[in-house]
Amino acid sequence: MSQSAVSEQGNRVSLELDWLEKNIRCQHRCPAHMDIPGYIRLISQGKYLESYKLMLETNPFPTVCGYVCPRPCESKCKRGDFDKPVSIDNLKRFVTDYIYKNKVKIPVPEIKKRDEKVAIIGAGPAGLTAANDLAGMGYQVTVFEKESRVGGMMMWAIPSYRLPRDQIMFDVSNIEARGVEIKLNTHFGSPDKTISGLLEEGYNAVFLAVGAQRGRKLEVPGEEGTEGVMDCLDFLKNVSAGDLKSPGKTVAVIGGGNSAVDAARTAKRITPDVYIVYRRTRNEMPALKHEIEEAELEGVNFHYLVAPVKVITENGKAKGLECVKMALGEPDSSGRRRPEPIPGSEFVIDTDCIITALSQEADLEFLGDDSGIEATKWGTLVVDDGLQTAKKGVFAGGDVALGPSTIIECIAQGHLASKSIDCYLKGEDFKESKDKTWVTLIEGDYIQERESNFDSTPREEMVTIPKSQRGSFDLVELGFAESQAKIEAERCLKCDLSIQVVAEDCILCGRCSSVCPVDALEQVDADTGGDYKPHVSRDGVVIRHTDVCIRCGNCKDCPVDAINMKRVFWEPNEEINKSPKAQVASSD
Repeated sequence: MSQSAVSEQGNRVSLELDWLEKNIRCQHRCPAHMDIPGYIRLISQGKYLESYKLMLETNPFPTVCGYVCPRPCESKCKRGDFDKPVSIDNLKRFVTDYIYKNKVKIPVPEIKKRDEKVAIIGAGPAGLTAANDLAGMGYQVTVFEKESRVGGMMMWAIPSYRLPRDQIMFDVSNIEARGVEIKLNTHFGSPDKTISGLLEEGYNAVFLAVGAQRGRKLEVPGEEGTEGVMDCLDFLKNVSAGDLKSPGKTVAVIGGGNSAVDAARTAKRITPDVYIVYRRTRNEMPALKHEIEEAELEGVNFHYLVAPVKVITENGKAKGLECVKMALGEPDSSGRRRPEPIPGSEFVIDTDCIITALSQEADLEFLGDDSGIEATKWGTLVVDDGLQTAKKGVFAGGDVALGPSTIIECIAQGHLASKSIDCYLKGEDFKESKDKTWVTLIEGDYIQERESNFDSTPREEMVTIPKSQRGSFDLVELGFAESQAKIEAERCLKCDLSIQVVAEDCILCGRCSSVCPVDALEQVDADTGGDYKPHVSRDGVVIRHTDVCIRCGNCKDCPVDAINMKRVFWEPNEEINKSPKAQVASSD
């Protein structure tokens, strides 16, 4: 760790976020900044309860995320530079399955209650995360939910074969244990249920976390008012509520995201012929790749480079979908090549059910015309860096502010909202550092003897039920066995460990650089910058390339104990601007 990148207070260090991005890449990439190396280390030690508790510090929905997180952390896993990445999400699920199956109860700490009250509208991941945080701070929190069940789109839009409903409620139970009150079947927008009314009732702050629950239209002829044309969220919600009748003889799902794949796989369980129609190629599909593969395995058909242009109707019912073939042109604002229609390539897909899964937007009608809350041209709410709207005391976050996003992104928004609301209620300005954060350097014997073949241990893959059993809504992914979890946890390269070389103790013997398998330690001549030769000069220095270090521990075999490793413990909910001012450390 470069001294120029830090300020120090004992074992407390003000560290540049750039260093974390380059070194603890998985934790930095996670929107909630979960301590991934930390909880994986505890799994490898068999400390599953401790691992679970560590997860809860940054994510009140570790169970849900263990089943359905899109795994942005794995895309940055350093092991993925030379091998398949660590199966981070499946390890998380192993721990939460263990806690759930063994009925382990997490004790709720005594919380000093405050007088201020906070109202939260929407019981999805953003709203419930904020509720969990604020209740932990002592605030009196009430969550209002318009549906009959808690969970938002986690409950209604994700099929049960991917996410069992009791797993959602397991996470929610921990939030309710903190004293959060949840009121279901509560609709806002009528004269007696308004945002202003909540403030007048004595709530000191309101957080709007209503999600994006309205699907966008195809905007093609024949769509409006036609029987057999439906939005994917409505379809998935109906199935989640128990309506398992087939929506048609042949189903065409329009779109390429996760919702489209969920709708197609769900439809396949109750309808023989299901197609996904997508205007780009498989490579450009934003849906998770393993979900696409599961859809293919289950028999969903795909029409790539195809776009709908008209719904063909007969007596007010869908009879077919006229489409045009597409070719990829220049990249658009998303970086993906823009699909362009091929003239004269029109054709018809025979279908009596068309499910649109293009995107979602927030339904803002509940705000009324005089709420004082502004909306963007994209249908999201205008908020500042602390998620506060133009109306004093009213905050908004999650999909209603971001647009359609993932569960883990909404969790991060909930954390941001709770910190901002806390500052507001204390009369403090909310500031979140964009370039630095506080971390703690922890000493310990973190490097144990690894297996000699740790760098070639293959990734453990998730066990799934066979294709022959996919006709039901039984859970498809069965989870890791304990033996799998232990092996997979050992594949982690422990990127939260930082090499520390005590320059004044080093005798420049060269042993550390000679045993490093990835050249993360290098000795150079301080005068010339050339390769260091012990018989040439005594002015050599050890250069530490921590971004390539695999934390194997070979270098710790130092004859004078000049090398050690410290764990960099990053607590993302601790804001740098609230910490004592640090003195900049001198360079070594």
